[in-house]
Amino acid sequence: MNKKKWLYPVIAVLVVLSLLLSGCQPQAEAETESAETSSGPVVNSIGIQLPDDAAPLDKQVLRIAGGEGSWLSWDASAYDTTDAFAYAVQDSCLKVDKDYNPIPSGCTEWSASEDGLTWTFKVAEGRIWSDDTPITADDYVFTVQRYARVDYDFEWFYSMAGIKNWGPVVNGELPVEELGVAKVDDYTFTVTTEAPTPFLPKIFTLLYIAPKHIVKDRLADGTWAINEETRVSSAPYKVAEWTKGKEMVMVPNDKYKGEFKPMLDKIIITFMDEAEQFNAYKNDELDVIGYSYEGVLNPAAMAEVFGNEELKKQLLTWPNFNTYYLFFDTWTEPFDNLKVRQAFSHAVDREALANGPLKYQGQAAVSMNPPGFPGADIEGLKPVQNYDPELAASLMAEAGYPGGAGFPTVSFFLRDGSPTVVSTGEAIASMLKTNLGVTVEIQNLDYDLFTEKMWNQKLEGSGDFVFAMVPYEFDFVDGSNMLSVWGGCEPEGAAKADMPGRHTWYNEEFNSLTCEAQSLVGDENQRNEMYKQAEKILISDVALIPIYHGIYNALVKPNLAGKGLAPDSAGVVKFRRFDETMIYRKK
Repeated sequence: MNKKKWLYPVIAVLVVLSLLLSGCQPQAEAETESAETSSGPVVNSIGIQLPDDAAPLDKQVLRIAGGEGSWLSWDASAYDTTDAFAYAVQDSCLKVDKDYNPIPSGCTEWSASEDGLTWTFKVAEGRIWSDDTPITADDYVFTVQRYARVDYDFEWFYSMAGIKNWGPVVNGELPVEELGVAKVDDYTFTVTTEAPTPFLPKIFTLLYIAPKHIVKDRLADGTWAINEETRVSSAPYKVAEWTKGKEMVMVPNDKYKGEFKPMLDKIIITFMDEAEQFNAYKNDELDVIGYSYEGVLNPAAMAEVFGNEELKKQLLTWPNFNTYYLFFDTWTEPFDNLKVRQAFSHAVDREALANGPLKYQGQAAVSMNPPGFPGADIEGLKPVQNYDPELAASLMAEAGYPGGAGFPTVSFFLRDGSPTVVSTGEAIASMLKTNLGVTVEIQNLDYDLFTEKMWNQKLEGSGDFVFAMVPYEFDFVDGSNMLSVWGGCEPEGAAKADMPGRHTWYNEEFNSLTCEAQSLVGDENQRNEMYKQAEKILISDVALIPIYHGIYNALVKPNLAGKGLAPDSAGVVKFRRFDETMIYRKK
């Protein structure tokens, strides 16, 4: 009896094991199989069906990093605004495709009058703000009026459109009602310009609408988008959480009716220093890094990427339309002397910089317009400021400073320069010392102070801001854009300090050429020829010394897909700012 009793638990255990091995496991597999086959398409929280290869909904989260701006709307500031404004607060009149051509967004149609002086824009009907208020032509007219204010840091950009009475309205000499923008009906508005502006639709790719019913006063600051109580969105996403100093969380805007439907169910921006982002990406804390103005992936990080096969597969690299350049106060000694400026231009070895501190970051520049940009003349401008230290020394002697004798020590200002930019500045300073015998002392200023000193130098005609390096990135692809920081159509009777452009350089012929090209309609080849002529004047007079054109490097997790990662017409894959709305996470 005792032996049989002892066998009972053994038999029971064997039965359980048998069930687990022969019955339970296939049943679990069958349940899993059934769940997989019956799951169906992934649909996000506002009913958007994702592509068939999409990962489950709880995986549709994009983690990115960025700086936290003081503002959250473009009408408050173009330079101190958190990037989320473009996909979580404000839709734009037009957007650009992968080749930077204007395409419809909040505006569906646009056309110019026969004389080229009046543009008509059709606003998409049926669009609403996230508080259910209709988006109408009133919002677009109000936004253009809002840009025409003296304290707006991007006012200069919209002045390039040549909108009728722009300057007098900005300066308070005329009421805003006299500005050349008008509502025709609820879904139509017009823009009237002083002269034909064939590129105006390209400028309106940066027309991010402000809600007139919320802001009301065109001169108000941007607190409407900062305060949760007044913030509304016309964009594909909306802000769900904003933890100051830490992160911002965006979710799909269920009131968005446009063409750029949100696929991701959540976007999280972590406010993170650029120096921390590469490690965060490697630790799988971020999904995309590097598609920023100066670049997160410095030469050391890029060397690591190229030494790691998995990271190398995740790397996207493309040339960017921007230029880092040295500039002078050409109205003040010692840089009012052309020979001094020429000497500086021949003393800097751009190729050495591109292969040294700028490795993987940029290509040597000989022009303001980057390769491939309308009006660029790379081959024609190569000889003008070529590296020639002997010629540089000779020009310096002719200018009255042999071997640098008698030349004052000059401050060399950088604008909020990254470690890579600072290293580049130090290398330039060393070249100037070696080849010319001059001493320049680097001062890396924060963005606001640099900008203030630059503008004050021009407006006041004095100061110590006589030599600096700064980047300029394109805003739209047109021959007028990159050259606009140097001049344009001259206001009648304007003083030199009030001439267009942001620098202390003036050339009447340059302004005449760019102004004429700006308003030439129907002949893009002729326009670009005129921009080539204008840029030759600019480079020959050494208004600037082009140093390098930036190269964008981005790391993108391999399970991201969508139109935001589609190649352009040349087959180049880019991940640009604001492409976040056009991607999803795949299985």
